[in-house]
Amino acid sequence: MNAVTTIAQLNLLPLWRRELKVWGCQMVAPSLDRLVCLALHRWGLMGKTDRTFYESQIKTGMTVVDVGANQGLYTLLFSRLVGSHGTVIAFEPEPDMFAALERNCRVNRTANIEAHRQAAGAGAGTAVLSRSLVHGGDNCLADRHVENLSRRVEVPVIPLDDVVRDRPVDFVKIDVQGWEMEVIRGMTGTLERNAALRIYFEYWPRGLELAGSAPLDVLAFLHERGFRVLADEGAREIAVSGFAQFREAIAGNRFVNLLAMR
Repeated sequence: MNAVTTIAQLNLLPLWRRELKVWGCQMVAPSLDRLVCLALHRWGLMGKTDRTFYESQIKTGMTVVDVGANQGLYTLLFSRLVGSHGTVIAFEPEPDMFAALERNCRVNRTANIEAHRQAAGAGAGTAVLSRSLVHGGDNCLADRHVENLSRRVEVPVIPLDDVVRDRPVDFVKIDVQGWEMEVIRGMTGTLERNAALRIYFEYWPRGLELAGSAPLDVLAFLHERGFRVLADEGAREIAVSGFAQFREAIAGNRFVNLLAMR
């Protein structure tokens, strides 16, 4: 057994499934790396900017969609922000992460979260998820399988439109490691029906390419449907004429979070 395999096996041991309070929520992680992630959020070393941004955007009574919910930390934040008159619709296809998500929702006695063990995509069917054995936040539907560091898991895929149907949606968060274009293609009806919809998504050109999408297509698709694309937590608009230059500036394996709004 090599060192990499040993690390992967240690990461998934049941002993790491211990309770930790983060942002007022009782959380249990499914692995060591996810426990470390929770601890870093608790200590303010991760997530501080994102939390502040979400608190500025999400209000009582909203319907929020969380695509790529993972173990549910942000899902639970959204639940608190929308309150008892709001709804959170969460998607998480990876079985271990979904089990953690469901447990964390149950422990925190949430009544406004609707959790789906499915990946959101352009069409209904199945896909193969590469489940990282050392970084549970880097599971992806692109073909990035690495022997001894990941395992392949077949997961169900459904268009977001098929779940949301005609319900109003105010805010969508998408963090799916390069699968963002597929998610957006599956929510065209939601885009059309919700004029004030805001979408906050990870823009990772390299990840999009690995998933078979052209990075500029994401920006163009949203622009064609009347959305402005903003960077820096919504503080800076990217002009359509500057899309190509903006994409080129995100070199290598870098990513940024973008806000799309009308």
